[in-house]
Amino acid sequence: MPRFGLDQRPRAGRSRRKAGLALVLAVSLPSAGCSSGQPGPRPSSPHPTSSASASVSDAVQLSKYTQKQLASRPCLALDARDLAALGISDQGEQESGKNGPTCSWKLAGQNVSLALDLPLSYARTMTKDGRVTQVPVGLHMAVQAEYQGICFIFVAVDDADRLIGTTTIPEPGVSQGTTCPAGAAVAAAALTHIR
Repeated sequence: MPRFGLDQRPRAGRSRRKAGLALVLAVSLPSAGCSSGQPGPRPSSPHPTSSASASVSDAVQLSKYTQKQLASRPCLALDARDLAALGISDQGEQESGKNGPTCSWKLAGQNVSLALDLPLSYARTMTKDGRVTQVPVGLHMAVQAEYQGICFIFVAVDDADRLIGTTTIPEPGVSQGTTCPAGAAVAAAALTHIR
């Protein structure tokens, strides 16, 4: 998969639309309910277990959606299996924001918000003053930016101008060392549900 900088200039004649770009995104934290919680909370960990990056060989079939379908209902991006693997005890809270619906979860003291249709211009703004790196997120490369304790992750699947992104903000007193891994774990799980 070709790698792109945030300037999005095509390299060697490759189309931006076919490039796999991952960008870290700041999304306002949702506060409206998406659905009821799952029973039996487990200890939270910002690192996915082997079942969080679930393989197709598992007996349970993954639900698959288009990016557009998930963009309108982002809490569907993590199913019960993902929630259990990540140690998340509820199904998320959905909120409408400037860039469309977002869903947020609490993972190991980190507030992780997910959006599935973010414009590239938003990602450029959110990564402008941060410490920017490329990181693997599932089978994709993502752009990650850390700024003032907040972590933004952006990933392009089919269209480098419409991105999937997480914004992760730690709870007061929680180590910032797990902020970016928590956002990456949510993004990686969500990507398994995009066809």
